[in-house]
Amino acid sequence: MSPAITPGQTIWHLIEAGGFTMYPLVLFSIVSWGVILERLWSFRKLGAGLREFQLEASNLLLRGDLGDVERLCRSRDDLPSARILLAALERLSAKDSRLKDRWAEALERQRQRVNQDLRRNFWILGTIGSASPFVGLFGTVVGILRSFQDMARTGSGGFAVVASGISESLIATAAGIIVAVIAVMAYNAFQTRWSSLVLAIKLQVEELTELLPAGPDSDGN
Repeated sequence: MSPAITPGQTIWHLIEAGGFTMYPLVLFSIVSWGVILERLWSFRKLGAGLREFQLEASNLLLRGDLGDVERLCRSRDDLPSARILLAALERLSAKDSRLKDRWAEALERQRQRVNQDLRRNFWILGTIGSASPFVGLFGTVVGILRSFQDMARTGSGGFAVVASGISESLIATAAGIIVAVIAVMAYNAFQTRWSSLVLAIKLQVEELTELLPAGPDSDGN
């Protein structure tokens, strides 16, 4: 039988009162918060890096220091804009026409890599957001079954008999909903942030490649 809920109980007591289905929900919560914090840190770092790179690269391009621009791109190859601009510089200096023709393909590969990097671990939040309510619902069913078992064992149906099972089912249901809501809200927020970053990177690449001498545009033309 699950422990009864009492005033002043700790989180651990609450988890115990929710039954064994609380353990996967606790795991889901820890994993989702890990993904949330990691993505927040990554997006913040990327946003700051893009602003810094925009300023430095623009100044160098306006001065015509293509060598310094290339060195800057290689030193900041963690930034999507730097990798794409470096591909543009290599295409600009390429004497082999086949290398020039392949620049558009290289650019598309960089774009796909950007999308993959920015959306890393999104699937975890989506999976947790979808699965958590069902885990909580399973806990609800288990709690109700426990209530019926208690009634059968005691031969009576008073509230004191079924209270433990009912509380277990309600705690599991609430926990599943809370974990799911947090994961889904984070997923949607990160989707919005991902879209804005992809647009920012696209605009940044277009602005920087326009400063190249007879440079290609962001579509490889």
